[in-house]
Amino acid sequence: MLTRGETEFASISDGVGGPGSPTDIEPVLLRDGSSVVIRPLASGDEAASASWFSGLGVETRHARFLGSLDRLDRRMLSELAGVDHVDREAIAAIARDGTTVGIARYIRIKPRRAEVAVAVGDEWRGRGIARMLLERVTARARSAGIEQFIAICLASNHTVIRLLCRLGPTTIGPSDAGVVELRIDLTRARSDRFPPGSAGGGRHDERRSCDV
Repeated sequence: MLTRGETEFASISDGVGGPGSPTDIEPVLLRDGSSVVIRPLASGDEAASASWFSGLGVETRHARFLGSLDRLDRRMLSELAGVDHVDREAIAAIARDGTTVGIARYIRIKPRRAEVAVAVGDEWRGRGIARMLLERVTARARSAGIEQFIAICLASNHTVIRLLCRLGPTTIGPSDAGVVELRIDLTRARSDRFPPGSAGGGRHDERRSCDV
């Protein structure tokens, strides 16, 4: 049950609909003492996506969208806000001032396979938000019958690769123009550490496993 203070904090999540019920609104204390609300993104909430994008620096935008992107046009905003909480899900972290500081999402591409991505605003990185968002979006994917995540990442983005590898046994494909594809098995529990030569520890020049 939410306390009165937590309920007031969570009021920034009004309008989420079914997946925005009190059980889906989760106030979280971060490792530095700051706090956010974690909740599913409301269907059609373009403002939250725009707020999130504005907090991403140039390098973070490049890593998330694999290219230079100065702004989100109407089509992209509509696409990012087009969640249905089954085939298209997004979990957001919201600061006390209502700013969306992080979003993790999946999009189902086959009956049991989905693409996954995450990005956190530059000023909020290093506080554990990306990990929490990925854990929650993964739980929702599993409950929706998804058994494998696909992620396309910069080969140099070791932090995100490590976080993704923690979701389950992961195979990393060869680097192609500085980009790698991760295939994450959601049906098996992960192990507790990186094996030698796994993600985050050097070149991705051959297909390898990353069971973290």
